Amino acid sequence: MDAVPFHIGITTDDLGASMRDLTRALGITWTTPTAGAGLFHTVDGVPQPRPTSCVSRQGPIHLDLIAGEPGTIWETAGPRLHHFAYWTDDLAADITRLTSDGWRLEMTKPDENGRPALFAYLVRADGFRLELIDSAGRDDYAARLREQGHERGHEQGE
Repeated sequence: MDAVPFHIGITTDDLGASMRDLTRALGITWTTPTAGAGLFHTVDGVPQPRPTSCVSRQGPIHLDLIAGEPGTIWETAGPRLHHFAYWTDDLAADITRLTSDGWRLEMTKPDENGRPALFAYLVRADGFRLELIDSAGRDDYAARLREQGHERGHEQGE
């Protein structure tokens, strides 16, 4: 697992306003807000619609703004820190290491054999949350950052 996060996840109840506010404050630009198809499930089996999110193009540590929809693990009454995200070359081993140290696996996308794949959210007893993302997704993430459009929050009504 990398020692430095590559993004910080922030949930918000108003994605457009958060994009505009952070653009004005920090001068950053955003990827197009999107939501992937399908559902995620918590490890308890609770279905979670994939959230709409966008990522700041500037880094090296990016901001991942996530629309916090009611009834999901991203639900929020206002902008708040949700997680720190780290690349991992061995998702299963890092999950095992962290859960043996007291972290709780909250959500993952299981593969056809039920093993964690793509990503995992892990939560400490005090609520601190990590997102581990399989390093195989680095190219897809880089492509998302290179996409065209949605500069400086204009897509949200400016």
